[in-house]
Amino acid sequence: MENTLKRLIQKKLHEQQERKYEEELKLQMDSYAAFLRIYEAGLAGDMVGVLPETPAGRAGSGRTADGTWMKSYGHTVILCQDRLSMNLFYDQMYNCVPEEDYLLFAAEGGRLSADHLPKLEEYFQKHPKTQVVYFHTDEIDHHGKRSNPCFLPEWSPDTLASFFYFGECFAVRAGMFRRAIEDLHEMFFTAGQAENTEPGNGFREMLYAAVLLLTAQEPAALMDVVMYHKETDAGKPLRKAVWEDGLLLDRIWGRLSEKHGGQARLGRWLAYMERKKVCGEQHQISILIPSKDHPEILRRCVESIRKHGNQGIEESLTYEIIVIDNGSGPENRRLYDAYAEELGYRYEYQPMEFNFSKMCNMAAGLASGDYYLFLNDDMEILSGDWLAKMLEFAALSHVGAVGAKLLYPDTTLIQHAGITNMYEGPAHKLLKYDDRMEYYYGRNRGIWDVIGVTAACLMISKEKFLQAGGFAEELKVAYNDVDLCFRLHQMGLFNVVRNDLILYHHESLSRGNDHLDPAKKERLAAERKTLYRRSPGYYDYDPFYSRHLTGASEAYECTLPYENRNIAPVSGVKKLSGKSAEEFPGDDMNETLIIQVDAADRELLARQGEPPGYLIDLHAHVRGLDSCDYRYRMILKGRQGCYEIPAIRRLRPDVGKTIENEKHVELSGFVARIPQKMLPSDTYEIWMEAKCSYSRQRLCNRAEQTLVVAD
Repeated sequence: MENTLKRLIQKKLHEQQERKYEEELKLQMDSYAAFLRIYEAGLAGDMVGVLPETPAGRAGSGRTADGTWMKSYGHTVILCQDRLSMNLFYDQMYNCVPEEDYLLFAAEGGRLSADHLPKLEEYFQKHPKTQVVYFHTDEIDHHGKRSNPCFLPEWSPDTLASFFYFGECFAVRAGMFRRAIEDLHEMFFTAGQAENTEPGNGFREMLYAAVLLLTAQEPAALMDVVMYHKETDAGKPLRKAVWEDGLLLDRIWGRLSEKHGGQARLGRWLAYMERKKVCGEQHQISILIPSKDHPEILRRCVESIRKHGNQGIEESLTYEIIVIDNGSGPENRRLYDAYAEELGYRYEYQPMEFNFSKMCNMAAGLASGDYYLFLNDDMEILSGDWLAKMLEFAALSHVGAVGAKLLYPDTTLIQHAGITNMYEGPAHKLLKYDDRMEYYYGRNRGIWDVIGVTAACLMISKEKFLQAGGFAEELKVAYNDVDLCFRLHQMGLFNVVRNDLILYHHESLSRGNDHLDPAKKERLAAERKTLYRRSPGYYDYDPFYSRHLTGASEAYECTLPYENRNIAPVSGVKKLSGKSAEEFPGDDMNETLIIQVDAADRELLARQGEPPGYLIDLHAHVRGLDSCDYRYRMILKGRQGCYEIPAIRRLRPDVGKTIENEKHVELSGFVARIPQKMLPSDTYEIWMEAKCSYSRQRLCNRAEQTLVVAD
């Protein structure tokens, strides 16, 4: 009877623990809900409909009682871009909108955050040169639940020329917008169009053209708030991006340049409109390929270049191929020589320790072209216009490095669609994702400004390459391309990836993860430190990847509050005293408690100007038992004492996916950021303690790694 009662009590207590665990798991899995709780804390949450209210008190046709198609909120006039025709808008612009007001254009079927509207006017007032401001967006259902945020990058001119990436919701100064419309009047308000007053007819295209004109001199600015909320039950599908690829520029700016003084108004877009002319000029592209002991792989690469190299370009545009070898064996060297004679490339044999940066710099020193194209020997060209497509961007004065979308051979799996600089370091987003799908509002489509592109296929002008100092030879293996792109960005240049240009990269799909090989992991960590030592301002900073997106995966997902980058430093540590400290862990050491440490070291850099502290990141679970029944403590044990560390328990979806037949291991992550001087200098053993919530069971185990705290 006593045992039965005990089991019933334990069952009840287990069910309580399980409910608590499931609640916390749900909380951590909904990353956007967690984001809103933090970043919109204290806001009223009131929303303003995009459409004006009808006399009945609800959003209707868009025409208010006094006949206007607009609604005011302070000094901001809100307009539903889908309900306005060009002619009706043009007429009422002059009758209803003072020049000193602001216009906010939003798509139909959505709401606006009332909390952010006054901040918009403040933003314009604090930035008098800014003519266009844009915002993040999300979706909202009829229950008020918000989801699917679209966190936009900072000013991205090449992305804007590719498509209207912030066209869902943006604001402009009314006076300057009116002047832009006057410049566009002849094109959009011809007699033929004047007869067609249907809402939406050409209006969005006119908005796009006006925004391009307003940003010809001064960049558009991202206001870092979620302003617009698309109603998912509004009965209309979400608007998909239209990949213009400069078509609107070619059509509209050509007309504007015919007007007196039109070219001066075009600013940055004039060069963009004329970018294709470079392919008809006298230029030589030097294709520079490092290679060693891979003659057959190189042969396939060069043959694909020869097959496609002269297609789609003028005779005035030429190219050369230089292969640099850092020490192939005798037989492979003989094959390289033979293929050089057969395929017509220059072969340079320079035996030395592998140093990718040095090999590329040496090849550049041998080149005679005014543009360099660095290319891996395992690349395969697929289209005849590849050189022209890369050159027309590399020749733009504001562009640094240009890359292409790379797929694994004979698949639709993505290997590269631009480099993103995240908390965990530079990464290939969407790695091994299927390119037949469109991801995160088109990040694998169109043309995007990015922080970096891979040197597996990278074009840059000779002049900019030399100004940037070439590749950093202290980065022998990894991150040398990222380092170059960082320096180009520091020079005020934009790096561009052309997702409309596809090459095959024969890097093996089955290649091992460098982060899992101890030696490679150590080398990567060392070169990552070198990268950020050279460019410390770029640690966890990427203007083309929102800080509200995850810093820890290949997916485009909202950042979790429990990601390392968002973990606040601990406020204090507790020193264990008395017998418990002297005898820790006692007789309860048990390898049933599994510990895997991912990081235990001094931080490379710190966020928000704080001095670097120490980061411990691990996951722990109880093997063969239900991990939700246990309370966990992190203990650091040194020669001078034991310290309890208030670690944050966090979601580790990777652990949940890889550990089979274990219960409730999703929340097995534990992370702590410890400020400097909070712990005495020492070498600390890292322990975890797990106590059952409804019994006396206590498990302790020690990790293999230690934490070294030094002055």
